Amino acid sequence: MLVIIYCILCILSCQGKDSNIAAKTLVTTAAAEDYKEVRFTSKSDYTKDSENYLEISFNGFLFKIKFVDERAYLKTDYKNKTIKDFQQVIYNFTYDSDYDSAQKNIRILYNGKDGYLFLPGYTEEFPNFTVYRFSQNSFSYDRALMLKDNSCNDGEIVADGKNAARFFIINKKSGKKCDFVNDEPYPISTDSQNKDLLKLKNAVEDKNDSDLLNEFSADLNKDGKTDKIQIFKNENAKDDFEKSHFGLPIKVLLSGNDGSWRENSNSKLIFSNDGNCTSEGFSNVVTKDSYFTVELQSCYDYNVLVSGFITFKVEQNKIWLHKYGEEYFDKSNHEKKIPSKVWTQKDFGKIKFEDVDGNFLLKLKRR
Repeated sequence: MLVIIYCILCILSCQGKDSNIAAKTLVTTAAAEDYKEVRFTSKSDYTKDSENYLEISFNGFLFKIKFVDERAYLKTDYKNKTIKDFQQVIYNFTYDSDYDSAQKNIRILYNGKDGYLFLPGYTEEFPNFTVYRFSQNSFSYDRALMLKDNSCNDGEIVADGKNAARFFIINKKSGKKCDFVNDEPYPISTDSQNKDLLKLKNAVEDKNDSDLLNEFSADLNKDGKTDKIQIFKNENAKDDFEKSHFGLPIKVLLSGNDGSWRENSNSKLIFSNDGNCTSEGFSNVVTKDSYFTVELQSCYDYNVLVSGFITFKVEQNKIWLHKYGEEYFDKSNHEKKIPSKVWTQKDFGKIKFEDVDGNFLLKLKRR
């Protein structure tokens, strides 16, 4: 009797294990089969030799490729957040191919969470791809693949149902399946890459040149490289004069060791027009050593013009308020002498660049 019970338990146990194995297999298969080719939109401009680019977008992802000579660099964003800054990728637009032809051979496989970007590789005897793996927070090189059968060249790429890391391509008309084989990745020139990346990062991504009013250059962080102070229009102002003088966004771009930029922004430093008196608003930026001064004009009591000087000091990659000064001119009495005023760190302590605005300066003057 005990033997019979033991056998029954063994059978049930084995069935349970088989059931678990089957369930895991189904999950794995389903996950692998979820990788499907997806449609994407593309935008490109191949008419400017030094600014050729291609943008590929779908489901919140944006792959932006810029071309430098015969090299391609790709930046990956997800919902306007940079996942991976420019890195060199292997992309075929040379030899017997061109930009437009190469663009047509791009493929993307996606399962709703992560995916594979297939870029056509350099022209060889057989079609080949350089494959990159991506998700909402990563982008990296995966492998190089070759297709040694031209009969499937225009087919659909799918993931193996049992192994998502294995791909094959199916001819759209005949249904014939062709396997990819692993290929040697094309070598990358490190020297050229470093120079190209520096050029791309110096261009300052996403800057809208049409809104840029003025740009001032100086080596503020004393690393031997040029830094930038950019003043932008206020497109929300009511007329052209106000757009160029009041409520102007300002950016300070400090150079980094790897050719990147550290951006410091302030959209409230250059105050908006309060309409109570006529003044010039923003007028200039002056730089000296590690210091830069924003010069602007306001007024009070209707008749008194106030020339303000907001001076900042750059310490490595930090920007601190150094001092604030005001000079006065009475329009109703030109001979009247009004003593100028200056406030320093003894009065306000260590204040970051992005924390300085009109309200802060007003409270400072009222102390």
